Amino acid sequence: MSTSETKSLPPQPPRKPEPHECCGTGCIPCVMDIYEEELWEYERSLKQWQAVNPTESNAP
Repeated sequence: MSTSETKSLPPQPPRKPEPHECCGTGCIPCVMDIYEEELWEYERSLKQWQAVNPTESNAP
């Protein structure tokens, strides 16, 4: 099977923490800070994936 026949799956978004998962005391790092970093990485990875898989990017 060639590389063009191999379908890669798009990256999956990180799970957003529930409100009760943040204690609100300003922990470093806060679960919300970690989520924001993971979200940024996901968005970067998704753009890279879309560049390599342009026909898959438009799928519903």
